[in-house]
Amino acid sequence: MSGINSSHFNGSHPGSSVAVDPTAVRVSEMPRPTMQGRVLSCILALIVGAVFGAVGTVAHQSTLNLGALRIPLGLPLALIGVLALLLGFRLLLRDRLVVFLAAVGVVAVIALFSVPSPGGSVLIPQGLLSIIWTIGPVLIATVVVAWPRLPERVHRAEPPVGSA
Repeated sequence: MSGINSSHFNGSHPGSSVAVDPTAVRVSEMPRPTMQGRVLSCILALIVGAVFGAVGTVAHQSTLNLGALRIPLGLPLALIGVLALLLGFRLLLRDRLVVFLAAVGVVAVIALFSVPSPGGSVLIPQGLLSIIWTIGPVLIATVVVAWPRLPERVHRAEPPVGSA
């Protein structure tokens, strides 16, 4: 390996010839969140999860009527919204506790709205769409929280615009 500039090669294995960008930043080298940042993330995740649960509960019964055909639109959109929320938290924050608390917010609001109010109204009536709405977010949360960590990726730092 003499005569070769070793700064362009991965130094983890002697004799390795894998080129690595010197400006690359490993995910494991990114700063860890502070305790205050983590607590704030958890509180916000719980609140956002509760909002998603409330909106999904109200919207899951929405249907599109085309003549005699009724197409449920609210349920798939609500489930996709819950999946996007939990998966986004899991991929961006890499913290299962945040995802778990967002899921707790969603499921707690669904449980709260499935109980009859003092006036007797129920936002989650008995029916197939409602059963799917009460079980679906729990299954989605279980899969997203239990999914193993993805392998680390190297993120390349972009040079400033205009520099060459």
